[in-house]
Amino acid sequence: MPAVLPPLPYAEFPLRPHRNGQWFKSVWNPRTKKSEQFYFGSWQDDPKGEGALHDPELGWLARRQGILDGTDNVRVGTLSTPSAMTLGELMGRFLTFKRSRVVAHELSYRTLGDYMREVAKFVAFLKPGTPVAMLRPEHFSAYMTHLIEARKLGRYARKRVRTYLSTLLRFGAKNDWFDMPNTGTDWVSPGTTREAVRQEKLRAGKTDYTDRIITGAEFDKLLARSNQTFKAILLVSINAGLGPADIGRLRWNMIDMKTGRMTFARPKTGIARRSYLWKKTRGALRSLRSLNANKAAIERDGGNALVFLTRRGEAYYREVPVEGDVEVDGKKVRKLLRIKVENAVSITFRRMARELELKGLHFYRLRHSFKTMAKKARDREALDVMMGHADNSVAAVYDHEVVSWGRIRRVSKTVYRRLWPKLKQAADKPQQKTTKSRRSGADGREVSDSAGRR
Repeated sequence: MPAVLPPLPYAEFPLRPHRNGQWFKSVWNPRTKKSEQFYFGSWQDDPKGEGALHDPELGWLARRQGILDGTDNVRVGTLSTPSAMTLGELMGRFLTFKRSRVVAHELSYRTLGDYMREVAKFVAFLKPGTPVAMLRPEHFSAYMTHLIEARKLGRYARKRVRTYLSTLLRFGAKNDWFDMPNTGTDWVSPGTTREAVRQEKLRAGKTDYTDRIITGAEFDKLLARSNQTFKAILLVSINAGLGPADIGRLRWNMIDMKTGRMTFARPKTGIARRSYLWKKTRGALRSLRSLNANKAAIERDGGNALVFLTRRGEAYYREVPVEGDVEVDGKKVRKLLRIKVENAVSITFRRMARELELKGLHFYRLRHSFKTMAKKARDREALDVMMGHADNSVAAVYDHEVVSWGRIRRVSKTVYRRLWPKLKQAADKPQQKTTKSRRSGADGREVSDSAGRR
Protein backbone atom coordinates (compact mmCIF):
# COMPACT_ATOMS: atom_id res chain seq x y z
CA MET A 1 0.00 0.00 0.00
CA PRO A 2 1.44 3.36 -0.96
CA ALA A 3 2.51 5.63 1.87
CA VAL A 4 0.01 8.27 2.98
CA LEU A 5 1.64 11.63 2.40
CA PRO A 6 1.37 14.17 5.21
CA PRO A 7 -0.25 17.58 4.67
CA LEU A 8 1.93 20.63 4.18
CA PRO A 9 2.71 22.50 7.41
CA TYR A 10 1.27 25.64 5.80
CA ALA A 11 0.19 26.73 2.34
CA GLU A 12 3.41 28.54 1.33
CA PHE A 13 5.70 25.76 2.57
CA PRO A 14 8.42 25.45 -0.17
CA LEU A 15 9.00 21.68 0.17
CA ARG A 16 6.86 18.67 -0.69
CA PRO A 17 6.60 15.22 0.91
CA HIS A 18 7.96 12.34 -1.21
CA ARG A 19 6.70 8.75 -1.13
CA ASN A 20 10.23 7.64 -0.13
CA GLY A 21 9.59 9.26 3.26
CA GLN A 22 11.50 12.52 2.83
CA TRP A 23 10.84 16.17 2.22
CA PHE A 24 12.05 17.18 -1.25
CA LYS A 25 12.32 20.06 -3.71
CA SER A 26 12.33 19.71 -7.50
CA VAL A 27 14.63 22.26 -9.21
CA TRP A 28 15.22 22.79 -12.93
CA ASN A 29 18.84 22.33 -14.00
CA PRO A 30 19.58 24.47 -17.09
CA ARG A 31 22.79 22.53 -17.81
CA THR A 32 21.17 19.08 -18.04
CA LYS A 33 17.81 20.49 -19.27
CA LYS A 34 15.82 18.52 -16.71
CA SER A 35 14.52 18.73 -13.17
CA GLU A 36 16.50 17.34 -10.26
CA GLN A 37 15.17 16.38 -6.85
CA PHE A 38 16.87 17.41 -3.62
CA TYR A 39 15.99 15.79 -0.30
CA PHE A 40 15.90 17.29 3.19
CA GLY A 41 15.28 14.49 5.68
CA SER A 42 12.41 12.32 6.88
CA TRP A 43 8.93 13.85 7.12
CA GLN A 44 7.99 11.18 9.69
CA ASP A 45 10.68 12.42 12.09
CA ASP A 46 10.06 16.05 11.12
CA PRO A 47 6.29 16.36 10.42
CA LYS A 48 6.31 20.17 10.62
CA GLY A 49 9.33 20.45 8.30
CA GLU A 50 11.25 22.75 10.64
CA GLY A 51 14.53 20.83 10.31
CA ALA A 52 14.06 20.35 6.57
CA LEU A 53 13.66 24.09 6.18
CA HIS A 54 16.00 25.60 8.80
CA ASP A 55 18.79 23.07 9.43
CA PRO A 56 22.06 25.11 9.20
CA GLU A 57 23.77 22.57 6.92
CA LEU A 58 21.17 20.33 5.26
CA GLY A 59 18.08 22.55 5.31
CA TRP A 60 16.52 24.17 2.24
CA LEU A 61 17.35 27.73 3.34
CA ALA A 62 21.02 26.82 3.91
CA ARG A 63 21.34 24.94 0.62
CA ARG A 64 19.05 27.00 -1.59
CA GLN A 65 21.70 29.24 -3.17
CA GLY A 66 24.03 26.29 -3.79
CA ILE A 67 21.22 24.33 -5.42
CA LEU A 68 20.31 27.23 -7.69
CA ASP A 69 23.99 27.81 -8.56
CA GLY A 70 24.57 24.13 -9.26
CA THR A 71 27.11 23.68 -6.46
CA ASP A 72 25.01 21.66 -4.01
CA ASN A 73 25.62 17.94 -4.15
CA VAL A 74 23.49 16.38 -1.41
CA ARG A 75 21.13 15.08 -4.10
CA VAL A 76 19.95 11.97 -2.24
CA GLY A 77 18.50 11.43 1.20
CA THR A 78 21.10 11.70 3.91
CA LEU A 79 19.47 8.80 5.75
CA SER A 80 20.44 6.43 2.93
CA THR A 81 24.17 7.18 3.32
CA PRO A 82 24.76 7.67 7.06
CA SER A 83 28.35 6.38 6.93
CA ALA A 84 29.54 8.44 3.94
CA MET A 85 32.46 10.70 4.85
CA THR A 86 31.53 14.36 4.73
CA LEU A 87 33.73 17.29 3.80
CA GLY A 88 33.68 18.49 7.40
CA GLU A 89 34.94 15.16 8.72
CA LEU A 90 37.61 14.95 6.01
CA MET A 91 38.79 18.47 6.86
CA GLY A 92 39.17 17.56 10.54
CA ARG A 93 41.21 14.45 9.84
CA PHE A 94 43.35 16.17 7.21
CA LEU A 95 44.29 19.16 9.37
CA THR A 96 45.06 16.88 12.31
CA PHE A 97 47.45 14.96 10.08
CA LYS A 98 49.10 18.15 8.81
CA ARG A 99 49.56 19.44 12.35
CA SER A 100 51.37 16.22 13.23
CA ARG A 101 53.77 16.97 10.37
CA VAL A 102 54.50 20.35 11.98
CA VAL A 103 55.27 18.64 15.30
CA ALA A 104 57.64 16.32 13.40
CA HIS A 105 59.31 19.43 11.85
CA GLU A 106 58.35 18.26 8.35
CA LEU A 107 56.01 21.19 7.69
CA SER A 108 56.18 24.88 8.57
CA TYR A 109 53.53 26.71 10.56
CA ARG A 110 53.10 29.06 7.60
CA THR A 111 52.12 26.19 5.28
CA LEU A 112 49.82 24.71 7.94
CA GLY A 113 48.11 28.09 8.22
CA ASP A 114 47.61 28.19 4.44
CA TYR A 115 46.06 24.71 4.52
CA MET A 116 43.73 25.67 7.39
CA ARG A 117 42.53 28.82 5.66
CA GLU A 118 41.95 27.41 2.17
CA VAL A 119 40.46 24.06 3.21
CA ALA A 120 38.02 25.83 5.57
CA LYS A 121 36.88 28.17 2.79
CA PHE A 122 36.38 25.29 0.36
CA VAL A 123 34.37 23.26 2.88
CA ALA A 124 32.25 26.28 3.83
CA PHE A 125 31.48 26.89 0.14
CA LEU A 126 30.24 23.32 -0.45
CA LYS A 127 28.85 22.81 3.10
CA PRO A 128 30.51 20.62 5.79
CA GLY A 129 27.72 18.01 5.65
CA THR A 130 28.27 17.26 1.97
CA PRO A 131 29.42 13.65 1.30
CA VAL A 132 32.76 13.72 -0.53
CA ALA A 133 31.71 10.82 -2.76
CA MET A 134 28.99 13.00 -4.29
CA LEU A 135 31.27 15.77 -5.53
CA ARG A 136 30.84 16.37 -9.25
CA PRO A 137 32.81 18.35 -11.88
CA GLU A 138 30.30 21.22 -11.71
CA HIS A 139 31.13 21.79 -8.04
CA PHE A 140 34.84 22.20 -8.75
CA SER A 141 34.03 24.37 -11.73
CA ALA A 142 31.84 26.60 -9.57
CA TYR A 143 34.57 26.95 -6.95
CA MET A 144 37.18 27.84 -9.54
CA THR A 145 34.80 30.54 -10.80
CA HIS A 146 34.42 31.71 -7.20
CA LEU A 147 38.21 32.03 -6.86
CA ILE A 148 38.38 34.15 -9.99
CA GLU A 149 35.29 36.34 -9.72
CA ALA A 150 34.54 36.62 -5.99
CA ARG A 151 38.00 36.33 -4.40
CA LYS A 152 39.79 37.77 -7.45
CA LEU A 153 42.86 35.57 -7.00
CA GLY A 154 45.71 35.78 -9.49
CA ARG A 155 47.27 32.88 -11.34
CA TYR A 156 49.86 32.01 -8.71
CA ALA A 157 47.30 32.14 -5.89
CA ARG A 158 44.78 29.96 -7.77
CA LYS A 159 47.48 27.42 -8.54
CA ARG A 160 48.44 27.30 -4.87
CA VAL A 161 44.80 26.90 -3.72
CA ARG A 162 44.19 24.09 -6.20
CA THR A 163 47.31 22.29 -4.95
CA TYR A 164 46.12 22.51 -1.33
CA LEU A 165 42.64 21.19 -2.12
CA SER A 166 43.89 18.41 -4.41
CA THR A 167 46.18 17.33 -1.56
CA LEU A 168 43.11 17.22 0.72
CA LEU A 169 41.21 14.93 -1.66
CA ARG A 170 44.20 12.66 -2.33
CA PHE A 171 44.68 12.28 1.43
CA GLY A 172 41.18 10.83 1.79
CA ALA A 173 41.40 8.69 -1.35
CA LYS A 174 44.76 7.17 -0.32
CA ASN A 175 43.25 6.19 3.02
CA ASP A 176 40.45 4.40 1.11
CA TRP A 177 37.70 6.54 2.62
CA PHE A 178 36.28 7.30 -0.85
CA ASP A 179 37.21 7.16 -4.50
CA MET A 180 38.97 10.20 -5.91
CA PRO A 181 36.22 12.53 -7.22
CA ASN A 182 36.08 13.49 -10.88
CA THR A 183 37.12 17.15 -10.79
CA GLY A 184 36.37 17.88 -14.44
CA THR A 185 38.12 20.03 -17.01
CA ASP A 186 37.87 23.40 -15.21
CA TRP A 187 39.80 22.23 -12.15
CA VAL A 188 43.28 22.76 -13.62
CA SER A 189 46.21 24.89 -12.56
CA PRO A 190 46.41 28.12 -14.56
CA GLY A 191 49.55 28.76 -16.57
CA THR A 192 52.18 30.69 -14.63
CA THR A 193 54.75 31.23 -17.35
CA ARG A 194 55.95 34.78 -17.93
CA GLU A 195 54.04 34.91 -21.19
CA ALA A 196 50.78 33.80 -19.55
CA VAL A 197 51.10 36.28 -16.67
CA ARG A 198 52.05 39.09 -19.05
CA GLN A 199 49.10 38.33 -21.35
CA GLU A 200 46.65 38.33 -18.45
CA LYS A 201 47.87 41.69 -17.16
CA LEU A 202 47.81 43.27 -20.60
CA ARG A 203 44.22 42.14 -21.15
CA ALA A 204 43.25 43.53 -17.74
CA GLY A 205 44.98 46.84 -18.49
CA LYS A 206 47.52 46.42 -15.67
CA THR A 207 51.21 47.29 -15.77
CA ASP A 208 53.41 44.24 -16.22
CA TYR A 209 56.26 43.96 -13.71
CA THR A 210 57.13 40.34 -14.50
CA ASP A 211 60.74 41.12 -15.47
CA ARG A 212 61.24 43.89 -12.90
CA ILE A 213 64.58 43.82 -11.10
CA ILE A 214 66.11 46.43 -8.84
CA THR A 215 68.88 48.73 -10.01
CA GLY A 216 71.89 49.93 -8.05
CA ALA A 217 70.52 53.48 -7.92
CA GLU A 218 67.18 52.26 -6.55
CA PHE A 219 68.92 50.07 -4.01
CA ASP A 220 71.01 53.03 -2.84
CA LYS A 221 67.78 54.98 -2.26
CA LEU A 222 66.46 52.16 -0.09
CA LEU A 223 69.70 52.02 1.88
CA ALA A 224 69.59 55.77 2.49
CA ARG A 225 66.01 55.48 3.70
CA SER A 226 66.72 52.52 6.05
CA ASN A 227 67.69 52.39 9.70
CA GLN A 228 70.72 50.44 10.90
CA THR A 229 68.99 47.06 11.08
CA PHE A 230 67.03 47.27 7.85
CA LYS A 231 70.10 48.41 5.94
CA ALA A 232 71.76 45.12 6.91
CA ILE A 233 68.58 43.21 5.98
CA LEU A 234 68.58 44.72 2.49
CA LEU A 235 72.26 43.96 1.93
CA VAL A 236 72.01 40.34 3.10
CA SER A 237 68.95 39.75 0.94
CA ILE A 238 70.41 41.11 -2.32
CA ASN A 239 73.82 39.58 -1.49
CA ALA A 240 72.58 36.05 -0.80
CA GLY A 241 69.06 35.93 -2.28
CA LEU A 242 67.27 35.48 1.05
CA GLY A 243 63.50 35.85 1.43
CA PRO A 244 61.59 37.28 4.44
CA ALA A 245 61.34 33.93 6.27
CA ASP A 246 65.08 33.33 5.73
CA ILE A 247 65.87 36.76 7.17
CA GLY A 248 63.81 35.97 10.26
CA ARG A 249 65.63 32.65 10.86
CA LEU A 250 69.25 33.67 10.18
CA ARG A 251 71.59 33.13 13.19
CA TRP A 252 75.11 34.36 13.93
CA ASN A 253 76.64 30.86 13.95
CA MET A 254 75.70 30.53 10.28
CA ILE A 255 78.07 33.36 9.29
CA ASP A 256 81.88 33.48 9.31
CA MET A 257 82.55 37.20 9.60
CA LYS A 258 86.24 36.83 8.74
CA THR A 259 85.90 34.91 5.47
CA GLY A 260 82.42 36.08 4.54
CA ARG A 261 81.13 32.52 4.21
CA MET A 262 77.51 31.92 5.13
CA THR A 263 75.97 28.43 5.38
CA PHE A 264 72.20 28.39 5.82
CA ALA A 265 69.95 25.42 5.06
CA ARG A 266 66.84 26.57 3.22
CA PRO A 267 63.80 25.44 5.28
CA LYS A 268 61.66 24.86 2.17
CA THR A 269 64.02 22.35 0.51
CA GLY A 270 66.57 21.43 3.19
CA ILE A 271 69.38 22.30 0.76
CA ALA A 272 72.58 23.45 2.52
CA ARG A 273 72.64 26.87 0.89
CA ARG A 274 76.03 28.65 0.82
CA SER A 275 76.84 32.26 0.05
CA TYR A 276 79.71 34.72 0.18
CA LEU A 277 78.98 38.02 1.93
CA TRP A 278 80.58 41.20 0.63
CA LYS A 279 82.70 43.35 2.94
CA LYS A 280 79.96 45.97 2.69
CA THR A 281 77.41 43.45 3.98
CA ARG A 282 79.67 42.24 6.79
CA GLY A 283 80.26 45.82 7.88
CA ALA A 284 76.52 46.38 8.18
CA LEU A 285 76.17 43.14 10.16
CA ARG A 286 78.97 44.05 12.60
CA SER A 287 77.22 47.30 13.41
CA LEU A 288 74.17 45.35 14.65
CA ARG A 289 76.11 43.82 17.53
CA SER A 290 76.13 47.19 19.30
CA LEU A 291 72.32 47.40 19.41
CA ASN A 292 70.75 46.67 22.79
CA ALA A 293 68.43 43.90 21.59
CA ASN A 294 71.24 42.11 19.74
CA LYS A 295 73.71 42.45 22.61
CA ALA A 296 71.22 40.92 25.03
CA ALA A 297 70.42 38.07 22.63
CA ILE A 298 74.11 37.28 22.02
CA GLU A 299 74.84 37.27 25.76
CA ARG A 300 71.91 34.93 26.33
CA ASP A 301 72.14 32.58 23.31
CA GLY A 302 75.65 33.08 21.98
CA GLY A 303 76.10 32.11 18.33
CA ASN A 304 72.58 30.67 18.23
CA ALA A 305 71.09 34.16 18.63
CA LEU A 306 69.05 35.56 15.76
CA VAL A 307 70.82 38.14 13.61
CA PHE A 308 67.88 40.44 12.96
CA LEU A 309 65.80 41.53 15.93
CA THR A 310 63.30 44.33 16.48
CA ARG A 311 63.74 46.84 19.30
CA ARG A 312 61.59 44.58 21.48
CA GLY A 313 63.94 41.66 20.81
CA GLU A 314 61.54 39.78 18.50
CA ALA A 315 62.27 38.20 15.13
CA TYR A 316 61.40 40.24 12.06
CA TYR A 317 59.49 37.26 10.68
CA ARG A 318 57.40 35.03 12.97
CA GLU A 319 54.82 32.27 12.58
CA VAL A 320 52.66 32.23 15.71
CA PRO A 321 50.00 29.53 16.36
CA VAL A 322 46.80 31.03 17.80
CA GLU A 323 44.77 28.72 20.05
CA GLY A 324 41.39 29.17 21.67
CA ASP A 325 38.58 27.37 23.49
CA VAL A 326 36.00 25.75 21.21
CA GLU A 327 32.83 24.04 22.38
CA VAL A 328 32.61 20.42 21.19
CA ASP A 329 29.65 18.27 22.33
CA GLY A 330 28.96 20.69 25.15
CA LYS A 331 32.56 20.74 26.39
CA LYS A 332 35.21 23.38 25.92
CA VAL A 333 38.27 22.08 24.08
CA ARG A 334 41.53 23.92 23.41
CA LYS A 335 42.15 23.91 19.67
CA LEU A 336 44.43 25.53 17.10
CA LEU A 337 42.40 28.27 15.44
CA ARG A 338 44.84 29.78 12.94
CA ILE A 339 48.46 30.66 12.24
CA LYS A 340 49.35 34.33 12.58
CA VAL A 341 52.25 35.38 10.33
CA GLU A 342 54.05 38.53 11.47
CA ASN A 343 56.20 39.68 8.55
CA ALA A 344 57.75 43.03 9.46
CA VAL A 345 60.30 42.62 6.65
CA SER A 346 57.80 42.76 3.79
CA ILE A 347 55.62 45.37 5.48
CA THR A 348 58.54 47.74 6.04
CA PHE A 349 59.90 47.25 2.52
CA ARG A 350 56.48 47.84 0.95
CA ARG A 351 56.11 51.12 2.85
CA MET A 352 59.58 52.29 1.83
CA ALA A 353 59.02 51.40 -1.83
CA ARG A 354 55.76 53.32 -1.81
CA GLU A 355 57.35 56.39 -0.23
CA LEU A 356 60.24 56.30 -2.71
CA GLU A 357 57.83 55.67 -5.63
CA LEU A 358 59.60 52.46 -6.66
CA LYS A 359 56.73 50.78 -8.49
CA GLY A 360 56.64 47.04 -9.03
CA LEU A 361 59.04 46.29 -6.17
CA HIS A 362 58.34 44.04 -3.21
CA PHE A 363 60.85 42.42 -0.88
CA TYR A 364 60.89 39.05 -2.64
CA ARG A 365 61.84 40.90 -5.81
CA LEU A 366 65.33 41.24 -4.29
CA ARG A 367 65.70 37.47 -4.49
CA HIS A 368 64.55 37.60 -8.13
CA SER A 369 67.05 40.36 -8.83
CA PHE A 370 69.86 38.40 -7.19
CA LYS A 371 69.22 35.37 -9.40
CA THR A 372 68.90 37.45 -12.58
CA MET A 373 72.19 39.26 -12.00
CA ALA A 374 73.99 36.14 -10.73
CA LYS A 375 73.21 34.32 -14.00
CA LYS A 376 75.74 36.63 -15.69
CA ALA A 377 78.47 34.61 -13.93
CA ARG A 378 77.47 31.59 -16.09
CA ASP A 379 77.77 29.07 -13.26
CA ARG A 380 74.44 27.28 -12.90
CA GLU A 381 75.63 24.78 -10.26
CA ALA A 382 77.03 27.49 -7.98
CA LEU A 383 73.88 29.59 -8.39
CA ASP A 384 71.63 26.64 -7.45
CA VAL A 385 73.67 26.11 -4.28
CA MET A 386 73.34 29.79 -3.37
CA MET A 387 69.59 29.87 -4.12
CA GLY A 388 68.89 26.60 -2.29
CA HIS A 389 67.25 25.04 -5.34
CA ALA A 390 66.81 21.27 -5.41
CA ASP A 391 67.85 19.43 -8.57
CA ASN A 392 65.58 16.39 -8.91
CA SER A 393 66.75 15.41 -12.38
CA VAL A 394 68.15 11.96 -13.15
CA ALA A 395 71.51 13.51 -14.02
CA ALA A 396 71.80 14.92 -10.50
CA VAL A 397 71.87 11.39 -9.07
CA TYR A 398 75.21 10.77 -10.81
CA ASP A 399 76.66 14.23 -10.09
CA HIS A 400 78.89 14.27 -7.00
CA GLU A 401 80.72 17.51 -7.74
CA VAL A 402 81.18 19.83 -4.76
CA VAL A 403 80.90 23.50 -5.67
CA SER A 404 83.96 25.33 -4.32
CA TRP A 405 83.83 28.52 -2.30
CA GLY A 406 85.84 30.21 -5.04
CA ARG A 407 83.00 29.70 -7.52
CA ILE A 408 80.44 30.95 -5.01
CA ARG A 409 82.53 34.04 -4.32
CA ARG A 410 82.84 34.78 -8.04
CA VAL A 411 79.05 34.61 -8.49
CA SER A 412 78.53 36.88 -5.49
CA LYS A 413 80.99 39.45 -6.82
CA THR A 414 79.22 39.34 -10.19
CA VAL A 415 76.03 40.49 -8.48
CA TYR A 416 77.95 43.30 -6.75
CA ARG A 417 79.37 44.57 -10.05
CA ARG A 418 75.98 44.41 -11.71
CA LEU A 419 74.59 46.63 -8.97
CA TRP A 420 77.54 48.97 -8.69
CA PRO A 421 79.67 48.75 -11.86
CA LYS A 422 83.11 50.31 -11.89
CA LEU A 423 83.06 53.82 -13.30
CA LYS A 424 84.76 54.01 -16.67
CA GLN A 425 87.11 56.88 -17.44
CA ALA A 426 85.25 59.75 -19.01
CA ALA A 427 85.67 59.91 -22.78
CA ASP A 428 86.43 63.67 -22.77
CA LYS A 429 89.14 63.36 -20.11
CA PRO A 430 92.55 63.21 -21.85
CA GLN A 431 94.78 60.40 -20.75
CA GLN A 432 98.25 61.35 -19.51
CA LYS A 433 100.91 60.18 -21.87
CA THR A 434 104.56 59.90 -21.02
CA THR A 435 106.79 61.40 -23.69
CA LYS A 436 110.31 60.23 -23.95
CA SER A 437 113.32 62.43 -24.72
CA ARG A 438 116.53 61.28 -26.13
CA ARG A 439 119.90 62.10 -24.66
CA SER A 440 123.38 60.78 -25.07
CA GLY A 441 124.98 58.67 -22.45
CA ALA A 442 128.59 58.72 -21.38
CA ASP A 443 129.41 56.07 -23.97
CA GLY A 444 127.76 58.10 -26.75
CA ARG A 445 124.62 55.86 -27.06
CA GLU A 446 121.10 57.37 -26.92
CA VAL A 447 119.21 56.84 -23.63
CA SER A 448 115.41 57.38 -23.35
CA ASP A 449 114.05 59.34 -20.43
CA SER A 450 110.45 60.13 -19.46
CA ALA A 451 109.42 63.75 -19.76
CA GLY A 452 109.11 65.58 -16.49
CA ARG A 453 111.10 62.93 -14.65
CA ARG A 454 113.22 64.25 -11.86
